[in-house]
Amino acid sequence: MNRTVIAMIVALIVALYLTILNVRHPLIGIDVVENKNGDIIVNDIYEFGWAKKHGIHINDQVLKVDGKPPLSHFTVRKYKTIEQAKTITIQRENQIQTLTVDYKSHGTEQWLYYIALPAGFFLFAVSLSIFLLRLRPDDKSATVLIYFLLLIGLCYISASLSAKYALFGRQMFNGIFLILPAVFLHFVHHYFEKEKKLWFTNKIIFSLYGFNFVMFVVSLMSLSFRSISEAEVLLTTFFINMVIILALLGKGLVYLKKDEQQNTVKGLFFAIGLSVVPFILFYSLPVLIIGKWVLPAELTVTSLFVLPSVFLYLICTDRLFQLQFSINHFVYYAFLSLLPSFLVTLLYIKFVNEARGLVELALLFLLIYVINILALYLKGCFDRILRTKLYVQKDFYQESIYRIGEALKKQKNMQEVIQCLEKEVSELLAIEELAFVQPAIKNMQAPFQCDEKEWMKLTKKMDRKPLSIGKIIENKRLFAVFVGSFRQGPLLLIGKKKHPIPFTAEQTDWLSTIVYYTSITIENMAKVEDLIKELDNLKESRNSIWLTRLIFQWSEKERRKLSIDLHDTILQDLIVLKRKVESLRVQNMRMDEMKKQLSDIEEEIVDIIDLTREICHELRPPFLSQIGLKEAIVQLIQRFQLRANIKIEWNVHLLAKLEEEQELAIYRIIQELLNNALKHSQASHIQLTLEVQNEEVQLHYIDNGIGIDMKKLNHYDGKLGLFGIKERVQGLGGTCEMTSQLGEGLDIRITIPL
Repeated sequence: MNRTVIAMIVALIVALYLTILNVRHPLIGIDVVENKNGDIIVNDIYEFGWAKKHGIHINDQVLKVDGKPPLSHFTVRKYKTIEQAKTITIQRENQIQTLTVDYKSHGTEQWLYYIALPAGFFLFAVSLSIFLLRLRPDDKSATVLIYFLLLIGLCYISASLSAKYALFGRQMFNGIFLILPAVFLHFVHHYFEKEKKLWFTNKIIFSLYGFNFVMFVVSLMSLSFRSISEAEVLLTTFFINMVIILALLGKGLVYLKKDEQQNTVKGLFFAIGLSVVPFILFYSLPVLIIGKWVLPAELTVTSLFVLPSVFLYLICTDRLFQLQFSINHFVYYAFLSLLPSFLVTLLYIKFVNEARGLVELALLFLLIYVINILALYLKGCFDRILRTKLYVQKDFYQESIYRIGEALKKQKNMQEVIQCLEKEVSELLAIEELAFVQPAIKNMQAPFQCDEKEWMKLTKKMDRKPLSIGKIIENKRLFAVFVGSFRQGPLLLIGKKKHPIPFTAEQTDWLSTIVYYTSITIENMAKVEDLIKELDNLKESRNSIWLTRLIFQWSEKERRKLSIDLHDTILQDLIVLKRKVESLRVQNMRMDEMKKQLSDIEEEIVDIIDLTREICHELRPPFLSQIGLKEAIVQLIQRFQLRANIKIEWNVHLLAKLEEEQELAIYRIIQELLNNALKHSQASHIQLTLEVQNEEVQLHYIDNGIGIDMKKLNHYDGKLGLFGIKERVQGLGGTCEMTSQLGEGLDIRITIPL
């Protein structure tokens, strides 16, 4: 069975057990203090506790807890509070009263805050986890996100038991509460590592795990110290974790400022911010600074519902995981309605002074929940029907431009591109008919039924005005847009509006923009198709002479280079070995002398094998994809230092994962630079730096050799060398700056965008 499924089953069992414990033990909410006479006195009454609802007052004396002296009860002895008790005997003045605490003692607020809300949140988190597991079963980042959602659900449920000082629930809450930030950061690292857009290392994550574990141990030991409390340790640690996470997400916004994934970081920033800021501002910081909260934790933690809601939104809008699915609108609206329904019910309980039973509150919640779902569903329907009659919103069209831009990238042919444009125009404008035509402008027939006079006026306007891509021509209810000229002739988008209302300026700009995007996409598709056909037909065409010559020239150059290397190295060594073997035949020598010469020959054969292996590595490094670019460069430098008496100072610092083409290009560039230094530069010292900064790979090479004539470098002389390096870098969209003077060495700076 899948480990994630096992984790979900275990989480469900633990959540059920914790919920049962919550039902069995109401929150009593009595803080006590021991006076000078050794009496246990009520010091504080918690707002949502059982004690406040049952008439217990501050300064009441506690005589017995569960029929025994108060100090014999473990929560009184350890935490100076009364929890998990069955009976409490109170004395006020001369009156003594024994009160019974059982599961029926839960007040309405306790059922809501300590049972209904945590259980509802956990079920929400489990539902989202199942949803993710079905769609991304083998994705590591999705798996970590599932663990995060399950843990935060268990944390919410165990928080209720922690408030009641139940040992199992309290320790579970402390551990999960401290580990959650690190797990969230782990998810962010996995997700952006998969996208190859990572801006922080996993050392930060493991450091956070270690720090939080240490603080968890400190929280366990806090009872031994009088100067610090367990709550202070937990809240301080949590605050530090949040500062680190928000700082890293802020850095991610800057790092991905020109990338589509910035929207994902914004969503994560928004989710973390809205879910924890109320808890930090109104509970955590006030407790740490002034020792008292502004709002109780029960209220502030309800903002946790924002977290899975935002994750669901990011998933459904393809901003978190690129998922090819369609979610049922009803299910989506049901998810979104949970949080506002809980909040409205909560506000009703808080501000409406009417006694209500649990069943009535449950029915009230269900009524509000259904109304929310219906409201969202009707809003979606009205948006589709009335969106063109409402006031135009700038952001509405900007989102459409982004949406169609993403959609066009996924299309495979011209027909799919046209359908994509047609769908977008139909959804955003009040269009009755829409068609694409490719006839001549003169004598053009209407592609759909319309008023003939109105159609004639539209065609006359098109005759008079020069056609340009994105140009919109209107005539009452008809309009035409020139998409572009392609193989079959001009492509026109002809439409019939539902109402004779001219397009607004924003609608015109939007339509022109998406038509222009579509035109570029179709044109690029046509060029790619033409190029592929041309390459397929070049072998049988007379015009293929230039391509054939080019292929053979490059092939012959590589063969010539390999031939020279083999001739100057392996072949010469083999000739020498052959002569030594021939001399052994004709010479009469003792056995020990013959063994010595054979041993020398064997060593030379080993050297030839090593040289052959090195030449093979230079032709194609087989280990590049296995051990990584950094280690491959290290081995390249080590082999170079064995052949050359040149000192190299090098620093290779690569955090981002590069594409295979980029890795091979950088390896070849460094290889060529070192070969150039060995053969031509006469250098005694080389500095080489390779790092990733500002979303680009930066390579810096300096030597103290004889330098080169830059005028000759800028002209191709039939050899590769440094000119070939410039061509290779430019082919990857990068820049190559070379500065040198005769006698003053060589300085090369190369940047390649990621």
